[in-house]
Amino acid sequence: MNDPFEAHEIEHLSPASINAFVTNKPMWIMRYLFKYRDGGGPAMWRGTAVDHAVGSLFSAGNKAASITDAMALAEQEFDNQKEICNNHYPDTIIDQVKLEKEQANLDLFAKEALSFYTRLGAPTEYQKTVYLDLESIPVPIKGIVDLQYGSIVRDIKTTMRLPSKVPATHARQLAIYAAATQSDHAYADYVVVTSRTRDVVSRPIEDIKDRLSEAESIALAITRLLSVSNDKHEIAGLCFPDFESWMWGDTEKEFAKTIWRIK
Repeated sequence: MNDPFEAHEIEHLSPASINAFVTNKPMWIMRYLFKYRDGGGPAMWRGTAVDHAVGSLFSAGNKAASITDAMALAEQEFDNQKEICNNHYPDTIIDQVKLEKEQANLDLFAKEALSFYTRLGAPTEYQKTVYLDLESIPVPIKGIVDLQYGSIVRDIKTTMRLPSKVPATHARQLAIYAAATQSDHAYADYVVVTSRTRDVVSRPIEDIKDRLSEAESIALAITRLLSVSNDKHEIAGLCFPDFESWMWGDTEKEFAKTIWRIK
């Protein structure tokens, strides 16, 4: 086939889909071929809420939120994400312990992020949708850049554990954003809240060209896998899920079992 993406109703790739293909191929198949969707979870809602709060600082004109107002907006967005999950994905199993922990720490995350970006100043772009076209694959890579400051792109990463170095997944994501915006520099901004640390640690992506090349190689691997068959079940039969991995949530396991016929 000239375009195996069309056969599987995939209009574009994304940094998330490229990374998921590497880290967990069965989960990638479940999400992008079988179109599995859920309402996320407390950690994801935390990230969305903090992003939303930061964006409110830079709204147009004199309506920009104060830090106090922005922190309140973070709480509202967290509750909104939870409500969307409950209403649209009622089968999603939510870990109540994680939920309570995220709710308790949300203000701390929001405060650190808001203080940092207030000092950094207003970006030239916020939550900008971008597309990267590569000659080697028939669909674009679509992404959303959190913040752009001229020739610099930045991505907000909320975490309870600061990585010792920028993970390959984050580096590939930001390399794609840099290429799509023709930016010279890219930073992962880690908003860290632990029992002993509250900080924002910015780490540059120092190997943008290499990581972009890596992302393109992964996209080609996706193309080759999709070219095997128009039948998603046949493609699923080429691998098998490892449910002992921490990456599988309870709701995801139940859906995956129907694909791979696991009792």
